[in-house]
Amino acid sequence: MSSYERPLDAGLNAMSEILFQMAGLAERTVSASIQAATSGEELGTQVRIWSNELQGRYDDVEEKAVELIARYQPVASDLRVIKSSMKVAYDLARLGRYAYDIVQVLGLIDGGKAADRVFLEKMSQKVLKMMRLSFTALRIREVEIARQLIEMDTEVDQMYRDYLKGVMRNPGLTPAEAVSTALIARHLERIADHAWYIAQSVSYMVTGTYIV
Repeated sequence: MSSYERPLDAGLNAMSEILFQMAGLAERTVSASIQAATSGEELGTQVRIWSNELQGRYDDVEEKAVELIARYQPVASDLRVIKSSMKVAYDLARLGRYAYDIVQVLGLIDGGKAADRVFLEKMSQKVLKMMRLSFTALRIREVEIARQLIEMDTEVDQMYRDYLKGVMRNPGLTPAEAVSTALIARHLERIADHAWYIAQSVSYMVTGTYIV
């Protein structure tokens, strides 16, 4: 005999599937913006399209959440999943927005790529790893994976602060180069923050508490 599935379960599964699709799209969008920053490849139009698509999918999650609450009167554990899913969808949409912000900064630079590419490549590798870990934690609902992001987020924050402290002492960068790299680094730092927020939502979804 097959296990019983509530109508609500089908709706929750559908909402999760949207999140998984968003996660894949968010990774492509952020990766494309980083590629543009480090190689000078013109990817602004594609990043903008994907960023807008992520926003649209966030709206889909919100609508699905309202529908599930209105139709099925979910219990507390289900409400946790719905609330967390809405927060995750928002964070995924923000990943797309920050990726688009990166390519907009590039549009202001002669040559279309950031000056301190070595630094940005190192920082972006850490940020992308955080994103992928948060997406894995989301897919399998594993809090222990989510916990790995605590130290990584601190490391990204420190990288950003160290760059700001050092940029004034680097005579090899023009003001435009220094500012543009700092802006891109700031957007990467915010992307890392939202990866951490996704991990926090996974913890709340599973346990009812946030990681501390």
